[in-house]
Amino acid sequence: MTKRIATLRALAAWTVPACALAACADEATVTSVAIEEWTAEPEFEIGDQLEGDALFGRIHDVRPAADGSRVYVLDTQSLEVTIWTPDGTRIGRAGGRGEGPGEFSDPGPLFLFDDRFQVGDHSRYTTFALEGEVLRTDGFPPGVGLLDRNMDMATQRRSFTFIQDFAMFADGSIGALGLLPWVRDGNVPEEEDPAVPVLRASQDDGAWGIDTLGLLSFTDVYATLDHPEIGEINPVQPWIRPDHFQMDPWNSTVVISRSLRDQPGVLELIEISLAGDTIWTRQVQLPPIPVTEDDVGTAVDEQAPFLGADSSGPSPMLRRAIRASYIIPSHWPATNEIRLMSNGEIWFQPAGHEIPTMWYAVRKGEDDSPIRSVVLPERFRPLDVNATHVWGIRWDELDVQYVAGLRLARAVG
Repeated sequence: MTKRIATLRALAAWTVPACALAACADEATVTSVAIEEWTAEPEFEIGDQLEGDALFGRIHDVRPAADGSRVYVLDTQSLEVTIWTPDGTRIGRAGGRGEGPGEFSDPGPLFLFDDRFQVGDHSRYTTFALEGEVLRTDGFPPGVGLLDRNMDMATQRRSFTFIQDFAMFADGSIGALGLLPWVRDGNVPEEEDPAVPVLRASQDDGAWGIDTLGLLSFTDVYATLDHPEIGEINPVQPWIRPDHFQMDPWNSTVVISRSLRDQPGVLELIEISLAGDTIWTRQVQLPPIPVTEDDVGTAVDEQAPFLGADSSGPSPMLRRAIRASYIIPSHWPATNEIRLMSNGEIWFQPAGHEIPTMWYAVRKGEDDSPIRSVVLPERFRPLDVNATHVWGIRWDELDVQYVAGLRLARAVG
């Protein structure tokens, strides 16, 4: 099964072409659009650490219905999906520990549709009615063959490893990341540009095959540091981010993002079909954020404890070694990662922003609609958005988790 590959390999050089897609002949233009300020006011909260049904252990996903009438919560500690009204009344539940129909052992992710919701769990996807009844279970292969370091990279890349979210599309095919364990740990092959594939597994006459939808660059993501006691290690570079992706099961596509190194503040977004074709490419210009000496010092201090520095801080020699291993660009990347929301928006945090809880939202597609910016409360993580609210997790001072819904409104003035 051969498909056209949308290559997203960012070259090690700083002169990366504006569009590095094999399936995209025309270069994308950078669009500098207006930024609208929005507010997010707390309105709903579900959770009670002392009594009642709303006690969450480890929330993985929160999905609100488009009309705001229900909220679906996947908790990977209780291994269940609970269904709530926004005011905190539990009206349904699904799942539970086990291997039987509708049961989970390691669930995630959760996707909500107009007439059903789906939960992935290892090598199967379970589809539920909106009230929680099991409709069907679809199995799929966890990988193709066994991983071996002596395999050639082409063979290694044709293996599923569910380090990041995966999804089942409408045609029953499965999308996932082919991230090898040793690449994840920083042991990237030197003989070629390090890239990790976004894969799609589908059936043809009962046999499963693997297609590559795109390649995510991991160039320069890991530093190389010769530690006098530990030996060679590969810490993550503070300002070099790998390309990032999100599956879109609502539209059967994949959205990929990358920060362009040679264009400070530019975020490139690409949507790819299941056939491997580029649907649209958009480059958005955000305010560039310089990397300061204070930023460098903070990055060194944050890395030092993992390298054996004592409570007095890193020695001058260790500090110099850590700094020398870093690639220090003039500006922060546009973002660390993206979050695709069910309302068609792409949410992301600008890396290095002076307000750490600042988020931007961009509409999918090739348009010049304004970007909306919103400052979210501290200790809140957005997970999904509908027409009126952003829903996610709030942590209190004891790290207890709550499901929270914040009303979105255009800022006055």
